[in-house]
Amino acid sequence: MNQQPLDLRGPLTGLLDRAAQSADANKPFMVVDGKPLTYGAFTDRVARLIALFGAKGLSRGDRAGIVTDDAAMAAALIVAALRAGVAIVNFNPAMTPPERANALAATDLAHLFIDRLMFDAGPLPAGLAHTVIEPDTGAGGLIGKLLMRGAKSAGPSGLAGELAAIEPAPMPAPVPADAIGLMLFTSGTTSAPKVVQLSHANLAAQLATFFKVYDYDADSRILNPLPMHFTDGILHGPLIAFMTGATLYRPQRFNVQELGTLLDSVYRDRITHFNLVPAMLSLMDRLGEAYRDALATPDFRYIRSSGDRLPEALWRSVQDRFGVKIINTYGLSETVCEALYCGPSDDTFRIGTIGKPVDCEIRLVGEDGKPAAPGEAGELMICGTNIMAGYLNRPDLTSDAIDGGGWFRTGDLATIDADGFVTITGRKKALIISGGANIQPQEIVDAMLTHEAVAEAHALGMPDPVWGERVVCAIVPRPGHEAPDQDALTAHARGLLSPNKVPRAFKVIEALPRNPAGKVLVDRLQASFGTDGATEGEAQSGSLEDRVMALAAQVFVCEPADLRLTSEPRSTFGWDSFAHLTLISEVERAFSVTLSARDVLRVTTLGHLVEILEQHRAGG
Repeated sequence: MNQQPLDLRGPLTGLLDRAAQSADANKPFMVVDGKPLTYGAFTDRVARLIALFGAKGLSRGDRAGIVTDDAAMAAALIVAALRAGVAIVNFNPAMTPPERANALAATDLAHLFIDRLMFDAGPLPAGLAHTVIEPDTGAGGLIGKLLMRGAKSAGPSGLAGELAAIEPAPMPAPVPADAIGLMLFTSGTTSAPKVVQLSHANLAAQLATFFKVYDYDADSRILNPLPMHFTDGILHGPLIAFMTGATLYRPQRFNVQELGTLLDSVYRDRITHFNLVPAMLSLMDRLGEAYRDALATPDFRYIRSSGDRLPEALWRSVQDRFGVKIINTYGLSETVCEALYCGPSDDTFRIGTIGKPVDCEIRLVGEDGKPAAPGEAGELMICGTNIMAGYLNRPDLTSDAIDGGGWFRTGDLATIDADGFVTITGRKKALIISGGANIQPQEIVDAMLTHEAVAEAHALGMPDPVWGERVVCAIVPRPGHEAPDQDALTAHARGLLSPNKVPRAFKVIEALPRNPAGKVLVDRLQASFGTDGATEGEAQSGSLEDRVMALAAQVFVCEPADLRLTSEPRSTFGWDSFAHLTLISEVERAFSVTLSARDVLRVTTLGHLVEILEQHRAGG
């Protein structure tokens, strides 16, 4: 088809208006779990939301929050808020009630849009205006039918009902470039939340770079299963799709057992761009033989990997197995989404690196703040329009992160070779990156210190083949108290932290190892966890069923008594897609077996896993 050349430079609200005006009303904008939402329906919903914002007293400069698993509604809320000049705070739906309470207290919202399930899970701060997003029963899904059983059919309720009852509003006046548009928790939701503020200028600059690098256009069909509370899920999802007239495909929630279905959709839906994190690529690599031709379509362009370090061996294996190029990117929430790109152009592509900067500048500095010598590692610093406006209500943290010249300190150590390719060599900041999510060790420490028997705690990351890093924590018991055991510590952490932050292992020690200056010797702690044989010991005794249950309890950081043979991912605490891969790896190691791709996808309950192991044992 003939298309007018796109130019994604300019004010964000102007880009949004142009996208709405030029959209093909009958074309699918988003397809979520196979259910399409057309551009016409989406732009109508956005216009009604803008009207509803006004009816609820939301005005330019206010902050509104979103806590929802409904990807299509989240997309509409975000676009409507950006166009209305309301700053959106997008919360992780998996937050525990205590985490959510701290996060809400830190953001001073004027209004909160929240799923019914999350609303019923715990009280909101007194006086916080809110609107409940009721389950979508329009598609006749089983969950919706169960929730609505016995209720009279009275049309949509909650937010959907309010939208049906209000007329669309005309577009308001343009929003200034320096207005805050999007706010995200980069880490920390228990004691001192760190909220990144991204301006309209930041977002517009990042989208313009995407358009330049990834050749998005109206013929693009983007597959992005990444969470919508990450900038990867938002920017490389509904925002870039809307701006370019593309179609976004995504599951409401990604489940590892559905990876095969996701790969099937590449052919069925003629996908052009596929957004993943390394942990998902690891599973793809395992499924390679069964799905070797899954990406071999005339439409497919490339995979984009983000969120964590992409191991070189995995990178080469997936590229060779599937015959596609993987673009490796580097960025943080503070840079909106990404700043350095390894690919897709040949001049920026070199396996093992994070490529080169695009539309920003970089430099490396040593401990003394001076430029690092050629070939020497230094802290990576970035400067450009994509650098955040600052941390909400934390000028101290903002000045620590961004110097007087506008250079952002990433906290990552890197080298630059003679050809300008950048390689990350380590981390300066005490940050754990697990499954692509940033976790501040201090919030885990703060949570554990509320246990009456804990005097000191230190959380750290241990290398993990699936997650990148897994969270562990060393505990020093309080004098006069009996040392708490693993189960007690895990239960305490579960009550305060979301599943990905709960330590997978605890180690009770007499004292934290420190140097003469009092700094904790992290290397020594890591070595002590590395030689810990707890997991192996658990898997060496008892029946096959007992051993599988023990491994699963450790991987899911839950109580063994909470698990049954019928336990399944949707109803089991901590059993998400990354934990599934970890469980498979632990089982293979503990029982000296190699599970096939078919086996991996068959594990929909713990009973299925036991059956598969019994079959391997009988066949061996």
